[in-house]
Amino acid sequence: MTSQPSTPRLPPPTSLPQATTSTSVNDAVAAVAEAEEEDEYIDYALFTSPDFAPIAFCNSLVLATTTAADTEIDLAPAEQRVMFDLEEIEKLLLKETTQNHSTLLPHAAKINQVSNILNSTKSSLSSVTTSFQRLENAVLKPYNVALPIYTALTKLHATANLLRSVTWFMYLVRQFQAVQTQLAQLKLSSSPSSTTTTVGSTGTGATTTTTTIIEARPNDADRLSVRAARNFAEINRHLANFPRLRSVRVVTEIENGVVNVNRK
Repeated sequence: MTSQPSTPRLPPPTSLPQATTSTSVNDAVAAVAEAEEEDEYIDYALFTSPDFAPIAFCNSLVLATTTAADTEIDLAPAEQRVMFDLEEIEKLLLKETTQNHSTLLPHAAKINQVSNILNSTKSSLSSVTTSFQRLENAVLKPYNVALPIYTALTKLHATANLLRSVTWFMYLVRQFQAVQTQLAQLKLSSSPSSTTTTVGSTGTGATTTTTTIIEARPNDADRLSVRAARNFAEINRHLANFPRLRSVRVVTEIENGVVNVNRK
């Protein structure tokens, strides 16, 4: 029998470095866990909140390691906490800018454009401010100085008008009272008791008595009555045209004592 060639045997497989592979995986897991733990340690929501108060946050850090019974305040733990947060935030910013630089660069370019627009706007605003200051010096300041003077002149003018109205009112009242006096005298002169008696004697010794009655002219009474009516109507018209006359006590007293009595 011919012998069959023997099949070469493969060498036994070498053992894999199990310990090295296991160590690298554990390190990666530990790094991820540490990063998650650091992210959980920093309260980003607290710092980004619009209600964040630095003084209240510092007070909470101090009270975390100090009580009211302590005689000394140890600020080292609070300082370490703040420094740790700052370092972690700087690391996070560096990481984000490194990983997302392609996204951040266009935004940076837009910021430069906006900055240029803002600079041009500032120059225009400066020109507008200068023009307004010139206008303020030329118009507003003189106006503010003249306004109190104008107010005083307006009040003086109103006072002068009121005094002229009072003077005219007194003149009308005096005319009305004069006409009333003339009418009263005319009534007395035309009454039957106003007579003149003359006693005489004749040659025969008899006594004769002559009585003369003084009579006024009828036209005088009518003329004075018309004049009084006109004066009275003018007084009422003057009071209606200037209602502020009643704010003067003298005018009110005369109106109650003369005008209202004759109106009734």
